[in-house]
Order: sequence, then C-alpha cells, then structure tokens
Amino acid sequence: MDRDNRITQDYEKEFPESGRAETRGRRSIDSVDLETEEVDSDEEWQHLIQATSPVHGQLSAPLNLLRDPAFVQRIQGMLEGASHLRPALHVINNLLNTRCDSELLCTFCSDTGLPSFLLQLVGCILESTSVKQQPWHITLLTDLIAVLSAFFASDFNQEQDAERQSLQVFQSTASRFLALLPALLAQPTDVENRLQEESLLCFTHLCESMDNACCSVSTAFYTSFLVDHGPLLDAFCFGASCDQPAQEVPQKEAQKWSEGLAAAFPAALAAACAIPRGHATCHKTKKQISKRIAEKLIEKDKQLLMSFLLRIEHPASSLNGLKVLYACCHVSLTLCHCLATPEVFCSLVCHLQGKVPLVEVAQVQATEASLRLLSLLLLQVQVLLPQSDLVLKETMELFNAATTASVLSAAGLLLAYLIQSGAAVELRREDALAAISKALVEPAELCLLPPLGAGFYDGLLLLLRQLLSQGGAAAVRDFAASEIWSIVWHRFAMVLHLTSQGPLMEGETPRVDHHAPQPDWNLISPQGTLLFLSVALFVFTREPHQCLLQLAQPNGVLMATLNKLLEPDFLESLAQTQLQEDGDPDLVPAVVLQVCQLFCFPFGLDTNPETLEIIMTSLKDSEIAARLLQACVHRLPLSETELPLSLLCRLALSDEDITEQVARAAASEGATAFLSAILLSGEVALTADLLSLLTHIARVSPAHLPFLEKLLCSLPPASHPLSRLLCHQDCSVRARACSLIGNLLRHGQEVPLVLQGQAGLLECLLERLADEDGHVRRSASFAVGNAAYQAGPFLQTLGKAVPWVVSLLSDSQAKTRCNAASALGNLGKHSVELGDLLIQSRVPDLLLDMACHDSHPDVQTAALIALRSIGQQPRIHQVLVSLKASEKLEALSQVSTHCSPRPSSTRHCKKLIHLLQPAHHA
Repeated sequence: MDRDNRITQDYEKEFPESGRAETRGRRSIDSVDLETEEVDSDEEWQHLIQATSPVHGQLSAPLNLLRDPAFVQRIQGMLEGASHLRPALHVINNLLNTRCDSELLCTFCSDTGLPSFLLQLVGCILESTSVKQQPWHITLLTDLIAVLSAFFASDFNQEQDAERQSLQVFQSTASRFLALLPALLAQPTDVENRLQEESLLCFTHLCESMDNACCSVSTAFYTSFLVDHGPLLDAFCFGASCDQPAQEVPQKEAQKWSEGLAAAFPAALAAACAIPRGHATCHKTKKQISKRIAEKLIEKDKQLLMSFLLRIEHPASSLNGLKVLYACCHVSLTLCHCLATPEVFCSLVCHLQGKVPLVEVAQVQATEASLRLLSLLLLQVQVLLPQSDLVLKETMELFNAATTASVLSAAGLLLAYLIQSGAAVELRREDALAAISKALVEPAELCLLPPLGAGFYDGLLLLLRQLLSQGGAAAVRDFAASEIWSIVWHRFAMVLHLTSQGPLMEGETPRVDHHAPQPDWNLISPQGTLLFLSVALFVFTREPHQCLLQLAQPNGVLMATLNKLLEPDFLESLAQTQLQEDGDPDLVPAVVLQVCQLFCFPFGLDTNPETLEIIMTSLKDSEIAARLLQACVHRLPLSETELPLSLLCRLALSDEDITEQVARAAASEGATAFLSAILLSGEVALTADLLSLLTHIARVSPAHLPFLEKLLCSLPPASHPLSRLLCHQDCSVRARACSLIGNLLRHGQEVPLVLQGQAGLLECLLERLADEDGHVRRSASFAVGNAAYQAGPFLQTLGKAVPWVVSLLSDSQAKTRCNAASALGNLGKHSVELGDLLIQSRVPDLLLDMACHDSHPDVQTAALIALRSIGQQPRIHQVLVSLKASEKLEALSQVSTHCSPRPSSTRHCKKLIHLLQPAHHA
C-alpha cells in the first residue's frame, strides 16, 4: 500500500464526515502493523488532553507523564500508527506549551522523533495530490504546524552552546520549515486561512526563539531567510499591507478569520525584523531584513506603505505594524521622511490618546511603540516634526499621568529630545521629578528597545540633567538631599548588577566583590553611562560637601558604583559595545576620566578629616589606585592620562598601603611599558606626576628598588633618561628628578645600578645645586647629601660639589640650608682629603655660625648634626676648638634650656660640646 493511501485510510477514521467507511488493515505511515494494538478510547485521549492543557496551570500531570517511559512509548506508537494522531498531537502540543521542564521535554521530543516526524509528514502531505484532495488535510496540516510551533517556542531551543545536539536539531528543523513555508501559505483549499495563520504564528515563535539562541545559529537563520527566501519576505510585506478576506464562508466568520490573518502577517514581519534585547550578532542581519522591508514599502509610489499605514489603525495589526515601522526607520532615512507627515503623526497621536481600541496590555505597548517611533523620527529627521505641538501636549499628559515605567521612559525620552530640538517644553520640576522617580522604582518592561541604541533609562537621565541645569542652586541642593538622588544611584547600581532588582530599600548594601553578569545595556546604554556620570558631576560640582558625606557612607552605593566603573571586567564589557561600525572609541576614556573627576573631589576641598579618612579607607579596600593604573595602561591614550595619574599620586601620598598597591600594579609588564613611555614622552605634567609617584614609591620601602631599577633600566640607554630629566627645561621636572635620585639613595644600601650605569649623571646632578629655581636646588642638595652618605664610587666626583653646597648654606629656603648642612656632614666623615677641602672652604666656621644664629630651628639642628659628623676628624676638631665652639655652644645650650618646649637641637648641642672636650678627643 502506498503512503498516500495509508494517510487517507488513517484519517477517514478520524473524519467520518468525509463519507468513507473505516478500513481495517495496515494504518502506519511507515508500515507499522497496529492490528494487534489495543485501540485507546476517545474518552481516555480526551482525558489526557484535558489533564495536560496549560490552561489548568497544574504541572503535576504533565511532569508525571513525561517521566513515564510507558507513556512516551505509547505516544511514539500513536505517531507511527496514526490511528489516533490528532489526539496525540493535541497532547504533545499541551505538554510543550506547559514548558514545565526543559530537559524532560527535550528528551521527550527526541524519544518520540519530534520534530523530524512532523516535517516529514507535512512534506508528504504537501507533495501528495490525492491527500490534498481530502477535506481534512488542511486540518491535519494545521495540527502538525501547531505542534511544530510549540516545539519552536520551547526553552530548550534557546541554548547558547552551538554544539548541543538539541540546538543542532533546532537549526536543521528551522531550515526545513522555511523551505516548506511558501507552500503552507499558498494552499488553495485553506479557505478559512487557518493554516496560513498557524504557519505565520509558527514562524513568529521560531524568530522569537532564534533571538535568544546561540548567535551563530540565529545569524545563519536570518541570513538564509534574507538571501535564500527573499520571495517569502516579500509575501510577508504584501500580506501585512493588504486585507485577506476568507472565501466561501459566512460573512461574520470570514471577518473573524480575516482579522486573525491580518494580525498574523504583521506579527511575522515584526518577528523577522525587530531587534531583540541584548547585543547578539544577529542584529546586523536583522537590520538588513529591515532595510529590505523598507525598500519594499516605499517602492512603486509607496503603494504598500499607504496600505500598511491603514493597517496600523486596526486593533488586530496596530502594535506589530508599529514595531515594523520602528525597525525599518532605524535603517532607512527615506522611510523616515515619508512618515514625517501630518497624517502619520495624527495617526500616532491617536495611539497616544488611546483611540485605537486595544486590550490594556496591548494599549500600553502601542503607546510606548508610538512614543518610541516619534522619538526615532525626531532624531533621524533632525527638525521639529509636523503636529509637534499636539505631540508635545499628549506626551506631557502621558508623562504626568502614566502608571507604567515603559510609557514614562518613552515619554521622558521624547520630551528630552523635544527640548533639545528647541520645543517650548514647560514642566513643573516637582511633578517631573516625581514621574522620573516612579519610572526608576518600577520594574523595567521593554516592549521595544529605545531608538538608536539608547537605554531604557537614558531619556529619564537626559531629562533629569535638563531639569537640573534649568534650576538654580536651591533646586540642586534640594535634589542632592532628596530620595530620588539615592534612587538614581541605586537603579544604576542595579543595572551594573551591584544590587538585586527589587524594591530599592534605604540602606541597601551593594556587594562589590560578588561575581556579577555583564551590565544590562538595554536599561542604561554605554552612552547612558556617560550621561549618568555627567548628572553626578553636575550635582557634585554644585553640592560637593553634601555629596562627599554620601560618598563616605560605609558600604554606600556611591562608592560601590564608582569602584565598579573602574573594574577591568566592566571596562572590557564597555569597550566591547563600541566595536561596531558606529562605535565611539572615545567613550571608554570619557567614562574613566569622569570617574576620576568624581574621585578628585575629596582632595580638592577642605574636607572634614573624619570624612576623608572614611573615603580613603574605602578607596584602599577596593584597591582603586591599582584599578586607576590599569585603566591608564589599557584604556586611555597617553595624552589623556594626566588627571588619573595626578589622582594616583595624590592617593599614594595619602596612604602607604595604597603606595604598596600601586607598586605591585606598576610592576606588571604592561604598566612598566606605559610608565616608560611617559618618561620618554616629553609631556611635562605627566612626567612630573610620574616622577613624584616613583619618588614616593622609593621613599616608602627599599623593597621597591628592584621595580624602580627595572623601570629605569628598561629605557634606552642612549637616551640617558635621568640625565635628560635633570636638564629638562621645566623646573618641576628637574626638581622631581633630583628627588627621585635622592630617594633611590636614601635607604643606605648599595648604589643602584641604574645610577652607576649612566655616564655623566652625577655631574648633571651637581649642576642642579646652582639651579636658578629654589625647588630644584633644594631637591638637588637632598640628593647630593644621600649620595655623599653612600660615598663609594661617587666620592671623587662629590668633592667638586663642596663649593656649590657651601653656597647653599645661605639659601633663602630653610629646607635647602638643612640639606646643604647634612650633605657637608656626610662628605666630611669619609676621608681626610675631603676634610681638608671642607676646612679650606670654611665649612666648620659656617656650620658653627649656622648652628648658633640661624633663624630656623631645623637648620640649627642640621648644622649641629653635621658638626658632630665632621668633628670626628682631628684636623676639623682642632679648627672647631680654635673657633671656641664649646663656649658658643654653651651659650646656645643655655638659651635653649629656657625655651618651652625645648628644641631638638639641645640634645645635639650637648653631644657636640662633649665631643669637643679635650679628654674625649684624647
């Protein structure tokens, strides 16, 4: 018996109205013998259908059946035998629609041969002339496609692992269905249009699952749909633009079926072109589909477009029609200009006014879609649109009265764009802030993604910034102390996954160290992140003290959020969003720099010490300095690192633990290369800040010397980097280069190789002792003093420094005089030759005079210590005795004894007197 006859015989039994007598015999499509099989009763199948129906909301029966091997085998037998195929299909459809357990349902489909069996049977029916003559074949095809639709909608098809067997089955099934779809839509006997409607619904479910599936699978599907099935897409466009009246049926039923089909075509078209949530790679292909649809709509004097616009005024097709126009306007400026007419805007205003009768949920979605489309047209056309006064009036009413976050978001964005375009928008600040607050607190439910990559909250942030900029100082002060300011931060923290989505409770503590998924860029876009920071900067600038108190809150949302924005994972995620053709390479640097600006506020104000201590503790605990350095290395061009490097220096100077963090981070290969580039760049501010940072690192611990040597030795020797910096045209660079050398020598260890290996380095340093700038002379005298303490290979050259150092004993800066005295003390203790040179230069006399008469106590102390050091040499000791140093020092000691508190020089004075006594020297 051939296949056509087997199908016919099986279905005559289920459709007795066909007039054929039931025939006993071989009924299986694949020649399965069911003659000995016990036939199930219709009542039993009806019971199974009712028990598995998703309408009842009870999952116990479906789950028990799916776990029962006997039931699965029984279903498989029914499919093979086809004696009770329709009831079996209904049960399978019900089970799939419950979505009760993805793994169980996936296994069930595999065990029962779904969906391959469905497609095989559909193909056989479409190819069989005799079967298509049967009155029931449309009903059978409709049942089969309904089950296939439920299969496509199943969760197990939304896998991200392309290697999963279930996803491969899904991909091949989708391809086979696309090949069959034109024939399914063109069945001449489908007078009620039910097969067309079910087939379009199946395609819609397929697209919805594709939008959530693995990117490689979804991209391949949409590419095939566009390239290989262009006529099918054209048929969708035509069907969505024209009425499809049913034939040979009563008028009332024909109208019902026609409306169903009229809704199905726009739904399928919207599913094919609408951009899904997320940043899947199928976006590019779906945009190409949208472009093809736009071209189709506006060809031949825009005939299809005119018909399509009429369809969006009908309740059955309005929402999906708006979605299609919205997707197409993203890629077709020509279509935007075609829609920028008073007639179209009046139609959209009707949706804003609720004049198109829709159920409540659809009404909200259509309102949002209309607002989104108006915003997009305003952006694309770049001028105030026709009927803008009417649009503004209705949008303001919606913004003030809406109860859903989606409408508030869409209305807020349109109002912000209207303000930017020059429209006279008059908003009461209190009402507008209340609406923004409500939208931020309510859960975000997107019907459509905001236009041109904007985020759900972007428009609200833009409107908020406009409101604040229009208000005075009092308005900003009130805002900074209000609940909405806290809500803004908590909502942004939720987008970053620092807090859970739910009621924003006062005192909610974000968990910074908790591993979180990527930010939800659909809620706040990458550009919206920058917008959020601009709002924060605006408020910080005008109410800094109030904001610093909030920043200092233990475990507060402000500190946690700003820390998150500098995390390497976040910055990498942000950078990935800008890799598309329309990406902005300046976005990530801008975010880093604005966060740095916010972190600079505690150091730019007269901050309360307790507040500053709390902030510093938080910054230290989050290792923000190391993150700053990483951001400079990996995310900023060298020309834009001045602010973060300056902040880095300020942080390191404030806390030695932070200095340790910076030193560890700077030791990495990438950081070393970055720091080397700065030293060779010639950028004055950058070089000066880096020298300050390196100086402090050297000062804190000798353990950092290997890192510093590695950094300085990594520079090209031919460039003589330290010598070049000592001779730099900028005095701040010269001074800090001297300080770095001095601190490299301060720990009393061996002379660093980097200093030994640079020819002429010490000579350059000595020249700085006579520098025209006082800060340079001070730093140079400090470095020479430490070099003198080390002596070693520098001893011979340092003898040349004595005249310069002596001249600094009369320098105007007390610190320079201190350094000069210390340097002379260090020089005089190493050799008799240098001691003779000091005597020739009158150093003992000058130091004694300084110890007795200098106006600064620290200078007196430094001079006394130096005299104690050089006084160890016999010849200098004799000189001091001849100068009657003991008597002079006794007088100084007597004066100091009566001072309160006693200066530190008193102790050194007495020790020097003791040293000069003849008995001690003998």
